[in-house]
Amino acid sequence: MTGLVWVAWRGQRAQATAIAVLLLLYGATIVVERLEPELSGLTFQLAGFLAGAVCLIWGAPLIAREFETGTYKLAWTQSLSRGRWLAVTLATAAAGALAATAVLAALLTWALPQAEADPMAWPYYESHGLVPYGRVLFALTLGVALGAVTRHTRIAMPLSLLLVGASQLAGRALRGGLDLPFWPMQGTETAAYLTLALVLTCIAYLAIRRRA
Repeated sequence: MTGLVWVAWRGQRAQATAIAVLLLLYGATIVVERLEPELSGLTFQLAGFLAGAVCLIWGAPLIAREFETGTYKLAWTQSLSRGRWLAVTLATAAAGALAATAVLAALLTWALPQAEADPMAWPYYESHGLVPYGRVLFALTLGVALGAVTRHTRIAMPLSLLLVGASQLAGRALRGGLDLPFWPMQGTETAAYLTLALVLTCIAYLAIRRRA
């Protein structure tokens, strides 16, 4: 298992590096805001792009690229079940995506202390609490599922990005309809994201099972 994780990590280093660069850009944006107060709020307006970036850069190519290059054949002929291969590959990506979300949350907390924010305003709500973690897992698994189903990164990448954007708009509409306090709403929305992530993981697994 350790060797499999190492192989999965080596195959995902480029995606991890790209997300790390994005986090550095977020950090630079916060510094600019501190130097130029008239730009205050810019970081929070851009915070929602992390889920889209994870979906586009990490999720969509994760399985689709394996199909396009044929490298999946090597993994499946090494006495390794397809389910185990998917589990380790996806778990490695999920760990990286969650770590990136935690780093961004720390940056945003530093940029805007909780006491100074309206907790239900969408830039604050979507970048604090549990929702960012649930949303990034949903975005990752959405990209993986679309990649496994379509088997083409050029199809999976734009489609997954479009659907992640639509899901964020749907989440805002849901919040407006339920009108719950911050933490109950966070729990409800996060549970929805995690349920969808589980369903999408099952879809990816079934798509891989059907691959000859």
